[in-house]
Amino acid sequence: MSSNEKKATTITWAKKFATKTQTGMFKNRFLDRNKKPLATYVLAFFFIALICHISIRNSQKAFEQAFFEKGIQAANTMGEKISSPLLENDVLTLNVAIGELDKKNHPVFAAILDHGEKIIAHSDPNVIGKPFVFPDKPEPMEEADGISIDRASYKGAPIVSFTKEVFFSKIKIGKIIFGMDAQLLDGPMKKYGTWILGVWAACIIGLGLAVLLTDRYLKKRKARELEEFKKAETVGPYRLTRKIAQGGMAELFLAEYARHDGFKRTVAIKKILPHLVENQDFVDMFIREARLAALLQHPNIVQIFDLIKLHNANFIAMEFVDGKNLAEIMAHEKKGLPVGLATFLIQKISSGLYYSHTQKNADTGEPLNIVHRDVSPQNMLISFKGEVKISDFGISKARSEPSLTQAGVVKGKLSYLSPEQALGKETDHQADLYALGIIFYEILSGKRLYKFNNELEALTNLPKMEIPPIIKVREDIPDELNTIVMKCLEKDKAKRYQSGKEINDELAGFRRRLNISYDESNLVDFMAKRFK
Repeated sequence: MSSNEKKATTITWAKKFATKTQTGMFKNRFLDRNKKPLATYVLAFFFIALICHISIRNSQKAFEQAFFEKGIQAANTMGEKISSPLLENDVLTLNVAIGELDKKNHPVFAAILDHGEKIIAHSDPNVIGKPFVFPDKPEPMEEADGISIDRASYKGAPIVSFTKEVFFSKIKIGKIIFGMDAQLLDGPMKKYGTWILGVWAACIIGLGLAVLLTDRYLKKRKARELEEFKKAETVGPYRLTRKIAQGGMAELFLAEYARHDGFKRTVAIKKILPHLVENQDFVDMFIREARLAALLQHPNIVQIFDLIKLHNANFIAMEFVDGKNLAEIMAHEKKGLPVGLATFLIQKISSGLYYSHTQKNADTGEPLNIVHRDVSPQNMLISFKGEVKISDFGISKARSEPSLTQAGVVKGKLSYLSPEQALGKETDHQADLYALGIIFYEILSGKRLYKFNNELEALTNLPKMEIPPIIKVREDIPDELNTIVMKCLEKDKAKRYQSGKEINDELAGFRRRLNISYDESNLVDFMAKRFK
């Protein structure tokens, strides 16, 4: 396998993976349908849940602080009462103080220690005279006003202990220590925690219900809109008269625009097929076609008049070209077109392409660098009035427009790709000129130049395929015309024509030298004889 083949194969698989990832992993009709309400509900959910969470946490903190302040106040009150009795070793007074603390605060235990950590007074008389030691090392919780608050255990039960050292003339003479039942703190704190979980659960359930109800409503509304969309006989100021064409993604209607003052105009209305109305990628492409083509005012480009949004769908009102596309003409002829007709058509198309490639931003003067990317016979319209028009800028690319696809993804019909597109290189206006060369070759030969069954086959074979000179396929082709056609099809962009104007000028010179005077009137006769 050559390096080009390997590169083409790699690009294809990368594209398929990227496309599958985008459409399979991240694309979801439910999400697409509910994108806006879902975003609103999620924001509301987090806002409400966060407010409730903060409110409950603040209540939790306030309760904890009140619990601590009650113990601190009790320790300070007791400390004021016992400093003198502790200094004098007045055991009776100290035990009375322990009793008052038991009566008022109901601690699990209360103890007064001397400076050697020996118990002088205790709510349990059996431990008086013994050293005070917690069975396990206490876990500090807070320290305030010289009082240590710790979580510990006492006789196997969890407590919150309050310890205050007692001083006389700045000399430590002992300490007070008492323990409150930890359940008095933990119970309400757990209840607050349960409330927080409940709030989040309620918000999640509410979010789910809101989304499901909204989705149900949106589905019903979209179903109504789709029915209205299908039955629509008027689109804004345009009255649909009959369907004139349908493709894989859109249908075309003949429509009439009439004003109250009697002004009338026949237009074509391009309407997205119903099953694609919710496909955002296609809708974006559809709107892009209208936006870009509306910038282009040229006799060889189909003019866009209006972009209408109705029933949550988009419609394009455009110039009605009464005639056939080039693919239909070639299918009817089943042979190559006369040299005069073929060169006339390519001149007109090259003129329209040159205009679109060189169009500038009206405000900044910067080139828009519009590349059609789907130059093919189906998009070249030939009217019964002798007009030649380029249509369908749906997948076109411009500097001013964001890309709708991943890098490297091939756009356009496989049989009209340029070698650089097949190799995954940057696509510029010369891809359009190469496709124009293929059209030129085909309308002269009466045969398809490339036939590919799938994208992999196109990407693998196109860069290495050799194109036989048109003069070998059709012997009556002048040498000079053969040179022009084959220069359009040079694989090396540097050797190809650099602009549509160069092609137009070369053909104009060729026609002058051979006295070819084919014009609009001849095209009118050709179309009338074949199709009317």
